[in-house]
Amino acid sequence: MAELFLFEIGLLLLAAALFANLSRFIKQPLILGYVFAGILLGPIGFNLLKDQSLISLLIELGIAFLLFLVGLELDLRKLKEVGSLVSITGIIQVVLITVLGVLISRLWLDTIQSIYVGIILAFSSTMVVAKLLSDHGEIDTLHGRIIIGILLVQDVLAILALPLLTNKGTFNPTVLFLAFSKGIFLLVFAYLATKYIFHRILRYGARNPELLFITSVAICFFFANLALMLGFSLAIGAFVAGVSLASFPYTTEIIGRIKSLKDFFAILFFVALGTQLTFTGFSTKWTFFLFLLGMTLIFKPLIIFIILKMYKHSNRTTFTAGLSLAQVSEFSLVLATEGLLMGRLEQNTFNMILLTAIITIPLTSYLIKYHHSMYQRLEHVLLPFDRMTKQSDLEYLPQKLENHVVLFGAHRMGARILQTLKKIKTKYVVVDFNPDCIRSLVYQKVPCIYGDYGNIDVLHEARLGKAKFLISTIPGLHENILLIKLARGSNPKAVIFVTAKHSSDAIKLYEHGADFVAVPEFLAGQKIGDYLTHLKIPAIRKWGTYYYQEMLKEQNK
Repeated sequence: MAELFLFEIGLLLLAAALFANLSRFIKQPLILGYVFAGILLGPIGFNLLKDQSLISLLIELGIAFLLFLVGLELDLRKLKEVGSLVSITGIIQVVLITVLGVLISRLWLDTIQSIYVGIILAFSSTMVVAKLLSDHGEIDTLHGRIIIGILLVQDVLAILALPLLTNKGTFNPTVLFLAFSKGIFLLVFAYLATKYIFHRILRYGARNPELLFITSVAICFFFANLALMLGFSLAIGAFVAGVSLASFPYTTEIIGRIKSLKDFFAILFFVALGTQLTFTGFSTKWTFFLFLLGMTLIFKPLIIFIILKMYKHSNRTTFTAGLSLAQVSEFSLVLATEGLLMGRLEQNTFNMILLTAIITIPLTSYLIKYHHSMYQRLEHVLLPFDRMTKQSDLEYLPQKLENHVVLFGAHRMGARILQTLKKIKTKYVVVDFNPDCIRSLVYQKVPCIYGDYGNIDVLHEARLGKAKFLISTIPGLHENILLIKLARGSNPKAVIFVTAKHSSDAIKLYEHGADFVAVPEFLAGQKIGDYLTHLKIPAIRKWGTYYYQEMLKEQNK
């Protein structure tokens, strides 16, 4: 048995490494490679894994360590930062998709399975979307901040749903109330243990990194076993343990030590997940599978689009935000796996959920990469939505604009440029597609227009054809190329300043007609060089203090 165990673990890791490298080579998420490795080893592949108890154990441990690290990294204080817009959007979207999913799933499934499917469809993948946005340099864009905020809200709601769905009783009101009471007991116990016991143990263990590591893992398994005793899954206890440890100052050290262990078991989890896939049920329930794809790829983005439009965001922002969240979450896979192991989800239902994830997760990389061109193709169809949601309080144009500066984007870099424009007392107008930013500028009586840089009506209203300077603080390559093209078409004499994240993007922008491209890393290097050349040490420190105070003012706004 020991030899069989080691052989199958080795086989899992070998297949995972092979397909992960293949996924990397073809620029797909690694999760997809792990799942395909499992499919190859499973019953619809070569059927090389015979020990189902081993598979179940690896799945349980993978989920436990995945949620333990999620708990360690989950900072509930960030919910205050995301604002009411994304909080409300995230909650409404999850509720609507869940309700629709449950009601429509009843055409094919029983009530329990329908509840699982509704909740599974509601969540999107934080792991995949955050990575893709970071790779494309879009984390700090308006749509990037909205997407990350919605994902954070979804993660919190997913964690709240886990105890109910992984409770080992039935779904009658008495059992649900009992499960809720046990959950409250677990949380209260965790709070008291954290306050009166763990801080002493961890303070002692922090003197030695190895001791801190083993103590953290021990706390994880202590809560995992306590959760099992209360009728919950191993994963719930592991998550509560992570949240309990997240409040300590040793969190960074613990995460650094645990991450490798989590990665190891998470890889085994996704590979083991692939081994559970069979083609059972597709011949009789293919319409149900199309429903899963339709809810994930069409209805979820559409609901997010509509909610964000109610808050007066531009078509481009709302379209991109909805499109980026059109996939099944890793939390959804955790819930589906728990449902399968507990006998609440049938194998054929699980198969279709897993296949939906396999299709939508890699598809997300293309949706995020090509959202610019997709939006341009659909822009004329979406234009009426922008006109319907336009408001007079999102515009302030007190004077006729001519020989002026058009500034695209008033956030961070744009705010500093705006200060300079005010000082030199030149005519200017700000164009931004963040309605909150525009409302603030209107309140300050700063000439501004709410709208998208790609909207011809907005550019006409900003009198781009009569402008002397065009300044774009938008860092996206495609956005700036489009802006340059539109500006040169209406005003060939305008001086165009744009921003690029990398020198390769800057070269392309110069080739498309930009007069000056600001690359932050180049400018920062040149500025430091100037300081070293022309300033003495006291003056350098003085400027450092000045910038520090300015950043504090900006942060506290």
